Amino acid sequence: MSLRLLFVKDSLSWPRSSGHDVHCFHMMQALAKLGHEVGLLTASEPHPEAVAGLPLAFQHTYPKRGEQAVGPEPTFRWLQRKFQSYWGVDENRVRAVGQAALDMKADGVVVVGLNVLPYLGAVKDRLRVWYAADEWAWHHVSQVSAFHPRTWGEMKQALIKGIYERAYRPMLDRVWVVTDADKRAMRWVAGVRGIDVVPNGVDAEHFRPLDVPQREHSCTFWGRLDFGPNVQALEWFCGRVWPRVRAAYPNASFTVYGFSPTPAVRALVGRDGVELIPDLPDLRAAVATHQAVVFPFVSGGGIKNKFLEAAAMGKPIVCSSVALNGLRHPTESGALVASSPEDWVRALGTLWLDAAQRTTAGASVRRWVIERHSWGAAARTASEGLAKSLSAKK
Repeated sequence: MSLRLLFVKDSLSWPRSSGHDVHCFHMMQALAKLGHEVGLLTASEPHPEAVAGLPLAFQHTYPKRGEQAVGPEPTFRWLQRKFQSYWGVDENRVRAVGQAALDMKADGVVVVGLNVLPYLGAVKDRLRVWYAADEWAWHHVSQVSAFHPRTWGEMKQALIKGIYERAYRPMLDRVWVVTDADKRAMRWVAGVRGIDVVPNGVDAEHFRPLDVPQREHSCTFWGRLDFGPNVQALEWFCGRVWPRVRAAYPNASFTVYGFSPTPAVRALVGRDGVELIPDLPDLRAAVATHQAVVFPFVSGGGIKNKFLEAAAMGKPIVCSSVALNGLRHPTESGALVASSPEDWVRALGTLWLDAAQRTTAGASVRRWVIERHSWGAAARTASEGLAKSLSAKK
């Protein structure tokens, strides 16, 4: 069954600096390869590179804020209207989404991100899909530590997101999440039943191994550096692990790449071999120069795109168990899992001191990611869910 699907996202950025940018682009591309027609509605015209390779059947932008839009009148309940105001969603944009669905003759509308559910308010007689990826209440709860008061505010955010999800439940035909844990949380928090687990994939041609000289005793991490779980991972690693690594390997270096580093991240770098290189548009060549990649996550849900990227690049990986959340058969990957700081020192030493071990680990993790994490498989799962909801509506 071929469908016409309108994707709605405030922006499709370039470079792709967020998980939502990554999975929105690749899901649209994979669905198109399955024979579906895809369209895109954004707040402004995306950079040409952001949509390169997308065979878009329809592409429009919202009216400018305050500009009158033509479209169906939205239907909101009281609490839904409150959240529309909370997120600052312009009603003319809501109408524009409804009109774009009509203009495209879409079978379904897919809203991507967090503050996007109000956009479904004027979508009539079409499948309404939320590409949430993570379950957001659980995402905030995972960052709370009883011993760190600055994390307690995450509980308030968890409560807000949970009420938000439940308020919009009546509008949702399907929800796409990336892990079984997110599915359980979405079902419990939001009460949604039509949930599909569509694990993130990776473009293994784009992220491929590069044969370049490597820096001795080096490791790296990358990601959005204003994102709570990334910041917590770096604070834990630099505070608890890195001093022990440097004691064992005085010439060891740790390089952090990423967009929008916060003051908390900047406070961690500039000494003891820890370096920050912000806002690098394409990090593949830089990552290739390091002997290992580290993912020391202590919080967060969903699948880590950076793990899949490192695997596709054939990089040896040392990670925490949290970094494996949602991955398909992660024990097959060959990644070294470390818990205590001592485990981390041993694991990094194992890779740094043995070139053959690095080669084996890199080849193993690339084979695993190609077999277990393709965007094609994710798109097929999403398509099956859409077909099920369409059948139920007939």
